[in-house]
Amino acid sequence: MESGRDVRVRSSGWFWIDFLATFVVFWLYAGNQIPDVNEPHYWSKAAHFWNPSIGKGDLFLESGDAHWAFFATFGWLTTVLPIQSAIGAGRFFTWLALAGSWTYLLHGVFRRASAGSHSNAVSAGPKILAALAAPVWLAGMHWGNWAGEWVVGGCESKGIAYAFFFFGLGAMCRSRWTLGWGMIGLGSLFHVVTGLWVIATVGLASIWLQLLADNIPFQKWIRVHVLGWVLGASGFIAGAIPAIQMDLQTGSDAKSQAAVAQVYTRLGHHLSPTRFSESRWRGFAALLAVSSAVLLLAHRCRWSASKLSDAPKAASSFRRLIYDAPERTRWLLAIAAIAFLVAMMGLAIDLLLSPWSPKLAASILRYYWFRWNEVTWPLAIAILALAIATRQLSLPRGERLLGLSGEALVRIVSLSALAFSLGLINERVRSHAAEVIPAGDKQSFSLKEDSHEVQREQFAHWLAVCEWIRTHTPREGLWLTPRRQQTFKWRAQRPELASWKDMPQNASAVVLWNERIQAAYRYDELKRLLPNDETKLKELIASYGIRYILLDLRVEGQTIPAWKQLYPLAPEQNPYFVVLEAPTDLASSKTPSP
Repeated sequence: MESGRDVRVRSSGWFWIDFLATFVVFWLYAGNQIPDVNEPHYWSKAAHFWNPSIGKGDLFLESGDAHWAFFATFGWLTTVLPIQSAIGAGRFFTWLALAGSWTYLLHGVFRRASAGSHSNAVSAGPKILAALAAPVWLAGMHWGNWAGEWVVGGCESKGIAYAFFFFGLGAMCRSRWTLGWGMIGLGSLFHVVTGLWVIATVGLASIWLQLLADNIPFQKWIRVHVLGWVLGASGFIAGAIPAIQMDLQTGSDAKSQAAVAQVYTRLGHHLSPTRFSESRWRGFAALLAVSSAVLLLAHRCRWSASKLSDAPKAASSFRRLIYDAPERTRWLLAIAAIAFLVAMMGLAIDLLLSPWSPKLAASILRYYWFRWNEVTWPLAIAILALAIATRQLSLPRGERLLGLSGEALVRIVSLSALAFSLGLINERVRSHAAEVIPAGDKQSFSLKEDSHEVQREQFAHWLAVCEWIRTHTPREGLWLTPRRQQTFKWRAQRPELASWKDMPQNASAVVLWNERIQAAYRYDELKRLLPNDETKLKELIASYGIRYILLDLRVEGQTIPAWKQLYPLAPEQNPYFVVLEAPTDLASSKTPSP
């Protein structure tokens, strides 16, 4: 018979193997070219945080630092590495942290019932549970994406935040409540809005399961959690201070205008379900269908280790699926159920309030009601599927479902999960290999109807003009840049009037950003981008103190004013982009303000 020490050593070895395997899964899933979609946005601000001369005078870069913890920690890398290498290092660390926290969480959920609270010894079944569950979870988020959220991707603050949240939930699965709340507090420090919903759902799950279901005495419940609450609240408050300060410094009218711009204009694909695309609703429907199938199967099953396993069969229900589960499992299922209810409340607010009072609805919806559900819903499905595949959740002996035995159902669930996993990883690897332009550049830059050859050519000229600007123009001076791009600040390191991607965090700056966007970029009735003629350019130069103009000749009808042309020296050098210096008499008439 093995000693307890032997079991711990062996389980520790499997933990590290599982951790490395999970890291490989995350790398295969997210290892695209740099930059990813949000990396120019975050890392331009991170570089500016440590070196204010980068992009000095840019409205977004000089607006409030809502994600100051990320900028203060990861931004430091930009002082010792080129920004692209800094992002690469940040990605590596983020994926390591996510892989470690995910493995810690899954080993906590499926650890042996007899193991101690510090143990990672998993129950019967595959020893690399985290690596097997990861692609199932990722597939749910990827193909069932509803509100445009994700966890494993480029390096930004929410990736680090989720690593802390998973560590915290893993600690709670081991009944280490103080450590769990402390980790959630650290996650909130990096991403306070997500932390708000994590704290709320975990707190409600604790009330539901511990106070109401298990009838733990109130005084004991307080003693168990109070120190953790202090640590969690400290992290949350530290993360929220900049946002609170920015809010207090802004008038109510500006806050209302900013909320409307955020919810219904810039971030509607995250915040307002009535503005979600058809494909997002199809993803929601697909995940709902898969979830319904898994839940219909799961609620007919019994947990192998359950304190309520002798309850009468008639008591079986979806509620019992949570109540009857092992404590460490039902904890996550309850959190997922509450997060789903939060998302449905957000949907109801949008449907009922947005048509009647958009300002009121926007002031509520701007807090990302759907983000945490996008993570926990697929997580719950992955856990249930894994529990069925490992026979921890199985049909009572002799029972059949749709004419299938328990063993047949195990095989079906296992093969389905494997098919989803392999399909997702195959799709992502192929997508990365076929990537013509990094996702962070491609968004807004390329048109769907453009061929890969045209996209590649335009992108090469974009890189050339940004590099020329970075090396041949002074750091001072505001730029008017093309609407169809989002990496000018990242590649050229110069301030721009406004970028659609780079919406500031504080309300007063959001109002200014929205005004600039509307002034600088116009569309016809078919939503085609209109060119800026000489008259319009003069108006913008005089209004905002623009010193340089980067013209986009891809815009149909765009002409080049007879002003001083700095680049290119010959048209054939760059047929898509032209750099002009604003006439001195116009540019000096107004000093730009952030």
